[in-house]
Amino acid sequence: MPANTPLKLLIVDDHPLFREGLSAALKASGNGIDVAQAADVREGLALAEAQEEFDAVLLDIALPGMNGLVAIREFRLRCPFLPVIVISALDNAANARRALSAGAAGFIPKSTPTEAVLRALREILAGDVYLPSSLLAGDSTRPDRAPFPPVSGGAPEPGMLTVRQIEVLTCLCRGKGNKEIASDFGLSVKTVKTHISAIFKVLGVVNRTQAVITAQRMGVLVH
Repeated sequence: MPANTPLKLLIVDDHPLFREGLSAALKASGNGIDVAQAADVREGLALAEAQEEFDAVLLDIALPGMNGLVAIREFRLRCPFLPVIVISALDNAANARRALSAGAAGFIPKSTPTEAVLRALREILAGDVYLPSSLLAGDSTRPDRAPFPPVSGGAPEPGMLTVRQIEVLTCLCRGKGNKEIASDFGLSVKTVKTHISAIFKVLGVVNRTQAVITAQRMGVLVH
């Protein structure tokens, strides 16, 4: 999603002050964003089903009446083409992994600055999955940074691992070499090396052994 692309978002959160604040910040960003609000999952689902033009849902997982992970699955079931993005103050790696496993397209801490939220939205609507590097490292106190774009999108910035990079990292943890990984995913060896370099940069390591140890400690694996 290019910058300044108009969007229509649905915020589902039971705290009016947060809803209003995030809505005002997104509308004031100059990106032509329109925002609807819901105080609970039932209201959010009703709006999403009635108005098919939403581009994404920003969903809190600590909501009354329905478990957040159940809420993600319910949105995915009833609105299968609508990306669900968790935005939560319960910003730890375990909650982020659970949200992604339930079908969320990304996990954004509520402390994330507006510009970083917009970057995350662009990545998700371009088909990627957003998870801040602060959560990958298991440290929710670190500031959020811009996510990696797809390899074809140019030079990456520090921030997050893409889904493909997590898959490559999982292969590294299983002891696979570059040629084997390339064969598994239909990639060139050069592309695999690019992914591995990006993984090292995000994890703050310099070799495969360190990457495997760090990934095992964080539990960032694809099954």
